This record gives sequence, structure tokens and C-alpha cells, in this order.
Amino acid sequence: MALITCPECSKRISDRAEACPHCGLPARFFGRTGADRAEAEVPEPLDLAALRNTLISYDHAYQTLFSPSHYITGRELAGLRSMFGEWAELLGDKSAYEHCRESAPGFAIDLDLLNLCLRRHESLAQDAEAHNSLFVDRAVEQNRAYFDSLLADMDPKIRLDEEQRRAVVMDDDYCLLVAGAGAGKTTTMAAKVKYLVEKKNVPPEDIIVISYTRKAIDELKERINKALGIPAKICTFHSFAYEIVRKFSDSPPEVNYSAYSIIFDMLEKEVFGDKELLRKLLLFLGFYFDLPAEAMSYENLNQYHLAKAAQDYETLRSGAGEYVKRVARQRGRVMKTLTGEYLRSAQEVQIANFLYLNGLDYEYEPVYGRAIRGARKKYTPDFIIRQGEHEAYLEHYAVSESGYSYVLTPGELARYAAAIKDKRKLHRQMGTTLLETWAWYKDRRPLTAHLRELLENEGFVLRERDFSEVYKKLTETSKDKYVFKMVQFLIAFIAQFKTCGYDAGGFEALRAKTDNPRTLLFLDIAEPVYNYYQKRLAEQNRIDFEDMINDAHFYLSEIERLNLELPYKYIIIDEFQDIARQRFNLTKRLSEIARAKVVAVGDDWQSIFAFSGSDLGLFTRFLELMGGGVEMKITHTYRNSQELIDIAGGFVQKNASQIKKRLVSPKRLDEPIRLVEFDDGFRPDFAMAKAAEEAIGRIIAEYGEKTSILLIGRYNYDGFKLCRSGRFRELPGNRIKSKKYPKAALTFMTAHSAKGLGFDNVVILNMLEGKFGFPCQLEDDPIMKLVRYEDLSLPFAEERRLFYVALTRTKNRVYILTPQRRPSRFLIELINDYKLRHSERLNMEIADLFSLRCPVCGYPLKYEFNKNYGLGLYLCTNEPEVCDFMTNSRTHLYDIYKCDQCRDGYMVVKVKDNMPFYGCTGYDSETKTGCRNTRPIL
Repeated sequence: MALITCPECSKRISDRAEACPHCGLPARFFGRTGADRAEAEVPEPLDLAALRNTLISYDHAYQTLFSPSHYITGRELAGLRSMFGEWAELLGDKSAYEHCRESAPGFAIDLDLLNLCLRRHESLAQDAEAHNSLFVDRAVEQNRAYFDSLLADMDPKIRLDEEQRRAVVMDDDYCLLVAGAGAGKTTTMAAKVKYLVEKKNVPPEDIIVISYTRKAIDELKERINKALGIPAKICTFHSFAYEIVRKFSDSPPEVNYSAYSIIFDMLEKEVFGDKELLRKLLLFLGFYFDLPAEAMSYENLNQYHLAKAAQDYETLRSGAGEYVKRVARQRGRVMKTLTGEYLRSAQEVQIANFLYLNGLDYEYEPVYGRAIRGARKKYTPDFIIRQGEHEAYLEHYAVSESGYSYVLTPGELARYAAAIKDKRKLHRQMGTTLLETWAWYKDRRPLTAHLRELLENEGFVLRERDFSEVYKKLTETSKDKYVFKMVQFLIAFIAQFKTCGYDAGGFEALRAKTDNPRTLLFLDIAEPVYNYYQKRLAEQNRIDFEDMINDAHFYLSEIERLNLELPYKYIIIDEFQDIARQRFNLTKRLSEIARAKVVAVGDDWQSIFAFSGSDLGLFTRFLELMGGGVEMKITHTYRNSQELIDIAGGFVQKNASQIKKRLVSPKRLDEPIRLVEFDDGFRPDFAMAKAAEEAIGRIIAEYGEKTSILLIGRYNYDGFKLCRSGRFRELPGNRIKSKKYPKAALTFMTAHSAKGLGFDNVVILNMLEGKFGFPCQLEDDPIMKLVRYEDLSLPFAEERRLFYVALTRTKNRVYILTPQRRPSRFLIELINDYKLRHSERLNMEIADLFSLRCPVCGYPLKYEFNKNYGLGLYLCTNEPEVCDFMTNSRTHLYDIYKCDQCRDGYMVVKVKDNMPFYGCTGYDSETKTGCRNTRPIL
């Protein structure tokens, strides 16, 4: 035991005492000795005089905030909590409280008030919530007559429901208003503005209403500015940001509309002055552009082959217009010129372009130059490479250097290995040179590095082509395939890059996030393009839409630094579920500087613009990110029937990350979704148009010719397909005219553009399962995922929300045009979950992207013209070493093989009297000459 000095009364006491026996100071205020028992620094004692004043101030603030006519905001509550929080923590210690109680008379401390303040602090959050709830109840009830006629100037028929009235009265710093489809969020926003002006005496100039589209802005202006006569500011994010930039810039910039021409000018002309950039650009176009997929990135072989069946891989050489080959068809009487060179895999394109860029002649999949006894098909190595008299064959294998594959089964790997051995044996016997490359290598170096070593070791001399000449030829002959696409890709990337809030230093931050060589090469290209683009904007004193937001954010900091006052006290934001990070940051910064309250209005079920930078998490985590606030819901919808919203709501809430709610409607309608089936096996576009005609006829029969009908497509192209059938004609302003029902009020829109609108009835067109179906199965380029939010909470999560939007545009029924063979997985889900009526002809299995399957191995068949056979063939997308099935008939799937009675013919599928049989390609049906070999198909 040691003696220490009490910091309160300066008497010597034991260092182990729980409190000073002389003055009662608790032990936690004593100095503690270390290992050497030296006296430690002691904290300041309780300032009981300050406590007395704090109690008086805290009680006054509490009484003011908790007055019946006051709503307690999050900021006010935080201020109240901080005012007494430190004291509450100190007095939570029993010995400290006892010391305070004993010393209270000497400092004139009211112990009853002290205990009351401690109790208040303990239950502050709950009490404030209860107070606010009572405040809202009271305000709604006291203003019932006022709310009944609040929007009479806008529309005498509108009467706000209870949820809308509570949303109007709620007055926290941050309010999230979750409004379902057709629930009247625009009406609620208009009512909120009028209530603030008339009941809260907020000047109209202190209110700003922000939305995204010109259409939404015009509607809000019509209701608030014109109908209600309130001159509140209503604008888009960009126009608001641009106003700040113009106001605080020394030389206000003009809006730039020429991003495409600036970047195109650089890639077409300026790039020739930067040889290193030119080299990287050509390498990217040659080895990586449009070729992001590799075998190891797929979860299984089926996924891999579906991707292979869906894609064509084109080489630089074909793009430059240099690959022109003549192929004989049926004994050379018909000639076909191919102006394109399409290869089977991304890595084969890398090989072809490497050969081309290094001055080596090659032919893709040539017929092997030696006769092979007993072969049923032609042997076509991947490449033959020539340099003068020097010639070698090259086979590229879709497995690793050690013979491993992420997607092949053990049995398939065994067959693959056997095929490799057979090829090696054949080349040894025939005395031909075989070179081999692999999908990936043990040393993890790129394929092209190994290919270079392989060719040089074989004696080929690599002479790099003049990249300037190659690129110049591409820009002259293939702008649409290379330069135009690259410009569009760069524009999209730079826009998203800025939307994330990045500046020029952002490229290093992105490089740190990836080790992918394709992505790194692209960033090396995008950075100088970005710098060039920004330099041109600065030279011309222009600003693009993305920089409007970023620059406005910068000027807000300047406004704060200069202590300038902003007029805004309320910021009301429409369609908040579509907000991007930079707009969210601008909103939060504006709120902090202006001490303005934010009302965020939207519906997370309708968040469908991730491709333009929106981040759904900013909506679902709004209160957390803002640091507090209140979430409200408007669940009464007046557009859809209860039966429809139950189906649509259940469908979209399969995603557990969506905010849970159940919409309620006064409308009732049996069978709100009806299917109109059609056979998509023959001329599916025309069959769909006929089904659309049938749906329109059924709607008119039920609701009359004046009913408005919205035709919804997943893509604009769906409307084109409808009109191409001859049954419909396109008119100005998204209108469509039916040949059969010319008086029908028809409108065509995509699901994206239809958001926010309502029509009497809806017809959904493209419910096909496939790459361009609904859901869309096109993948974002991995590069864009660096700068774009992707909702991975559920497969096709955003497409699910988009389909919800399509379903909820109707006031009555939704007719869904239903392909019988390949219906969408969304459609099958609705049928199974909600027992929608359908015929027995409807395929209830989720169709694959490519329904035609190899009868040998089960993988998709891909149709292409085969130059070596002179035929259009359905080829198995499995690796040729595993399965080499090919047929000329999609109806009768039988493998073709070499004719055993003639030299050049092949036995292909022919049909007579609906019966298939094998016949030789050497037979000419017109002249009745040639090989007459036939075989029955058993």
C-alpha cells in the first residue's frame, strides 16, 4: 500500500481507498501509481458550479423542445443529448453521484432537478419519438378540414389519405418517404410545399424541389408553381448545380454537348502524336476489346458454352478488310465471299491478332494438308502459320499447361488429353510441325508472351507492323467496329468515373483495385483520353453534366469558407431511389451548409438506373448515411387493383434487400394478368405482332376503343419488330397505329421510359428467355463495374425491379405476350407462384439461351457457315477435342461424316416424304449427276 495526495482536499490517503475519507472524492479521480509506484496525473475534479448552470440550461432547452407545438428534429435531439451527455456519464458512477449529492447544498444544486434531468436523458430517444408521434397525430387532427381541401386549386377531387397527411406534417431533418407505385408521391410533394408555406410560414424561395427528368420537372411546375401558385424553385440536379457554378465562377462556363466529337477527334487524329498511347490502344483493340471472357471466369461448363454460343469473336484483320477468302460450295459451282473473319474463342482472336501485328501470315482452321486414312471428318488445326517456305500448325488448347480445366469434367478432360496425344502422333507421323499453346500457364504470364517465345524458338522472325499504318487502316475501313465503339465505351466510362466523384487522381485509385491486365491496359488508355477531354473543356470554357455536380460540390465548400448564406431551408428530392453517389454527396453537403431539411421521396422497388450511376444503397441506407431521421411509407395506391399489386409486390420482394411494404388499393379486379400465347418456333417476331393484335382486340372488347393502351418493350427495338410485321405502323410521339384496330389509342415505350406513367391497360411484348429477352442477360463489361454500382443481392435484381415497373403501369389489366417455346424465367415464376392460366403447350422449363442442343454431349449448337465444308452447319460448342458433332439440319440432329464412295463428298441429312436420310454432298439435284451414295437413318 502507498499513500497518495487527494486532488480535491490535498490530504494524504491510501491509493487503494474507494473514495477519499476526508472529502468523498471517488477513487477514479485519484492518481494511479505505475510499476515504480510513482504518482500519476489525476483528472480535474467535478465542477459542481458548472453542473448547476448546466441543469438550468438543459431543463429550459428540454421544456422548449418538448412543447406540444414543436416537432423535435434529429439535430435538436443531438444537441440536447450533447448538452447533458457528459454529465450523465460522470454521474453514472455511484461514488461520483454520492459526492455530488453530499456537496449539493454547498453549490445550490437542486437534487430533484438533477434526478429529473438524469431520467430525461436516459429515455430521451424514446420520449422524443413518442412526443413527435403525438405531435403529428395532433397536427393531422387539428388540420383535418384544411387537409380535406389542401389541393383543391390543383384538383378538387384529390383528398390526401392519412399516410400522406402524416408525411406532409412530419418535419425531421432527414425524412425518407417510401412511396409505392401509383401511391401519389407527386401529389404528396405538392401538398408538402403548400403546407410549409401556409402553415409553417416558410418563404417559397427557401424551398427547392429537385427531380431528374424534364417531364417530371414540368409536372411538378404545373402542380406547384401554376396550379397552387407557389413560386418555389423546381429544377433538375444538373440545372441546380449549374446555377451554383455560374454564380460563383469568375467566367461562367457553357454546357458541353460535344464529348463524342472531342474523344473521337483524339482517337482518329491526335493519337498519332503519342506512339505509346497508340501502341496501347491497338493492343487493347487487338487483344482485349469485346473479349473480356475467359474459360476460368465461368462457374461451370454449361455457362461457358452458352457464352461461346452467344458470341462471335472478330479479328483486327477482318476489321481492316484484308481477310477475303473464296469458298467453294457443292463442287465449286457456287462461290461465296467472306468479308469477315470470325473465330471461336477470345484467346484464338488474341493469337490471330498477335500473328497479324507481328507480320506473320496465317490461316484459321485450314484443312490439314495430308490425307488421313479412316477419318470421318476433316482435320482442321486451329492455325497454319507461314513465313516464306517456313510453315507450322498451331493448336490452342482450352486447358492449362498442366492439363487442368476449371470447367471440364474428369471424363471430358480424359477425352481432351487423348485427343491431344492423337494430334501429336499424327503430326509426328506426317512430318509436320505442331506448335501448342494453352489457356493459361503455370508462371501466370500472358498467352502472348508464351506465343512470342514459341514462335521465335521455332525460327519465325517477328517483325512488328507499323502500328500507325494498322490503326490508320482501321479508322478508314472499320470505324463502326473499332473506333466508334471505343469512343462510346470511353464516354460511358468517363461519365461514370466522374459520377463516382473521381478526378484525375482517381485512375491510380482504380489501378490499386485490380490486377487484371485488360483493365490496367484500359486505364492506361482512358487516363490520357480523360486528361485530353478535360483540357479541351477548359480551353473552350465548357462544362459537362457530370462536372456540373462535382464543381458545385467544390463551390459549396467555398461558400462555407466565405460564410456566405444559402437561402434553402427545405430540399425535396423526387425519385431518390435513382440517386448517384455524387448527387447524394452534393445533397448532404448542401444540407449541412444551409442547415436545410431534406425530404427524399422514392420507391426502392423502382430503382432501375444503375447503368447511369444510381446506387440503391443510398436510398435503403439513407437514414444511416445521413446520421438519423424518419422513414415514412405511403402504401395506398390508386392506380392498380389489389390483386395486381399483390402479385407485383410479392414478385419484387423476392429480393430480401428491398424495403418491405404491402400496398393497399380500393380497386378490385379478377385475373389482372392475362397471357396471350404464341408459337415462337417460326418467324417469332411476326407471331408476336399477331399476338399483340389479339391482346388489343380483347382490351377493346372489354373497355372500348377510347381506352389508352401502352405497349411495353424491354428495348426500343421491340417496337421496330412490331411495326416490321406489317400489322402496325409507327407514328410521331411514341404512338403506334394498328392496321386491324386503327382507332385504338396505342403508345409504345420501353419499360425504362414508361416509369412514372399510368395507362388504362398494358401489353408487355418481349417476354422471351434469352440474351435480349426480359430479363436482359447482357453482362456489364468488367471494366465498367469499377465505376458502376451493381446489385448482387439476387440474380437479375434490377431486371426484377424493371419488370415490376412494367407490371404496375396499368389501371386495369396487364396482357403479357407469351412465347410458348422459350418463355421468360420471370413469366414462369409468376405462373408457378400465382397460378396464372396457360395452355399445356407452354414450356414450363426455364429455356436456355440456346435451346438447340447437341445430341451427343448436351451442349448448345451454334449455326455458322463453315468454309471447309462449304455448308451452313450447326456446330457443337463443346471443345472439338471433346465433341466434334456437326449437322446441317436443325430438325433432324444427325452427325455428318465423310462419304465412303467418293473423294470429296460428305454425307449430310436430307429429307424425302418427311423422312430423313443421309445423302452425299457430291450429288447435284439439278443435273442429276454426281455421287448417288445414300444411307438410311435408323
